[in-house]
Amino acid sequence: MKGKNYIASLSAAFLAGDMAAGLLRSTPPAFLLPVLALSAVAAAVATSAKKSFAAAMAAFMLLGAIAAITGGCPAAGARVAHRAESAKAAIASHLDAMAGGGSEGAMLSAIAIGDRSRIDRSLKRDFRSSGAMHLIALSGLHVGVLYLFLSLTLGIFGHSRIARYARKLTILLLLWTYAAVSGMSKSILRAVIMISVYEAGEVFGSRRDLERALAISAFLSTLYDPEAPFQIGFQLSYGAMAGICFIYPRIKSLLECRSAMMEKLWSTLALSLACQAATAPLVWLYFSSFPKYFMITNLAAIPLTSAAMYLTPLALISENLPLAGDFLQGALQLTLKALLAVIHIIAGL
Repeated sequence: MKGKNYIASLSAAFLAGDMAAGLLRSTPPAFLLPVLALSAVAAAVATSAKKSFAAAMAAFMLLGAIAAITGGCPAAGARVAHRAESAKAAIASHLDAMAGGGSEGAMLSAIAIGDRSRIDRSLKRDFRSSGAMHLIALSGLHVGVLYLFLSLTLGIFGHSRIARYARKLTILLLLWTYAAVSGMSKSILRAVIMISVYEAGEVFGSRRDLERALAISAFLSTLYDPEAPFQIGFQLSYGAMAGICFIYPRIKSLLECRSAMMEKLWSTLALSLACQAATAPLVWLYFSSFPKYFMITNLAAIPLTSAAMYLTPLALISENLPLAGDFLQGALQLTLKALLAVIHIIAGL
């Protein structure tokens, strides 16, 4: 077994060992020792039999179990976390003022940097009822939009080898800065790790591969936080990404569109269907409900959310310019008002 399948299998073995030890962690330590001993014996037997793949699988299962028991890598220092939260609060106040305050300002702070402290109960209820709660909870969607924005913006510097590597480095530095400013939320970290692995593939002489990036980021996220696989956000994030990797291409291939507009519309719908199909069992398991109008919400709200995220950095950069600053700030406010109206209408259906 070679390539991305080998990497995915090792990552799956690590997660299996982590989750098995996590489930058994509440039992006396004496019961865990035989589990670790059996894993070590299995690795030794497989190695002696020259079954390298089986040995690697057993070793990664053992590593996952050890990570779960020891607690993984230490968390970031309190000083770094405090500075991140201070920066997040200052930026949230600035964004709130730029959007004109009110519900628009509260929503912009939530969409841009994940600060939901200003969102009232009625607005949260509308987002939950319409199936758009993921728009105000920082997730891979936000990082993906920012990644595309940076890729398009920095594309003006050309496509030479040096320009490509400089662009990749700049994008990754800005994404990790964004993760720090947003308070190092776990969902943002998962997405930034995935994009970092995805981009690193080409740098190290391989092609970019989404499935490999998914497997490696799951491994790194679990190594850092062994409790991650038991968290709803982790399961939904990787469930959605698995839907994009394995279900989306099959749904998209069902229909061929001649016009570019219809192609874009069908791609968005296929992407939404793939993510919902992959995460629907988990949503029903945890919440015993499912948003009825999720397709309408995603088709209408995601483009508006993406537009708001594109306009936000442009408005921030140009806010001191007389004409451009006023125009972009006005466009941002109109986009936020339209998004609020769409969410309110769908929530009332």
